[in-house]
Amino acid sequence: MRLKHEIRQETVIKKSRFIACLMPVRSEEEARLYIEAIRREFSEASHVCTAFVLGPHREIQRSSDNNEPSGTAGIPMLEALLQSDITDICACTVRYFGGIKLGAGGLIRAYSGSVSDALKDAPRLKTVLLDQWSVTYPYTLSGTLESWLRRNVTITDISYQEQVTCLFETQRNDIPERIRDISRGTVEAVSKGQRETETDA
Repeated sequence: MRLKHEIRQETVIKKSRFIACLMPVRSEEEARLYIEAIRREFSEASHVCTAFVLGPHREIQRSSDNNEPSGTAGIPMLEALLQSDITDICACTVRYFGGIKLGAGGLIRAYSGSVSDALKDAPRLKTVLLDQWSVTYPYTLSGTLESWLRRNVTITDISYQEQVTCLFETQRNDIPERIRDISRGTVEAVSKGQRETETDA
């Protein structure tokens, strides 16, 4: 799963403001650019602590306490990311100190909670595999075969020459059989491979 778009959420704990900023990223470079942008935007903040997780198996993991006591910010944020179902994500939690010390336990709960709360209702994308197909058929089948294709698959290209050639993609696993049935065995679907895409989870 991936985050659909940037999320920001603010909480106040004992007069300290914590602003969780979450962004979908594809690489360490993208994550570091986002961190730099947040640090510029909130240049007067006491701290901007960060964590990011990348890769299909979440194999890349980085975090920074940004001068908070060691282990009280970046790691708790990273743990919150890992407890979610999301990868390819960068989290920055901005803190404006309110004058009351939270202690190590309070900081851990604040930084972890800021990320967890922001993730709770965050819109997600899931990766799906689409099978790609091509069919070529005579105009006499336009009424039946083409009508079925328009209702049941996503047509990506269609050309009208001596015959009709239609390119389409779908998650259906019964395409060869359905095309044969509709065309009474006169048309065969030709596989053109697969394509990865993302859709709302």
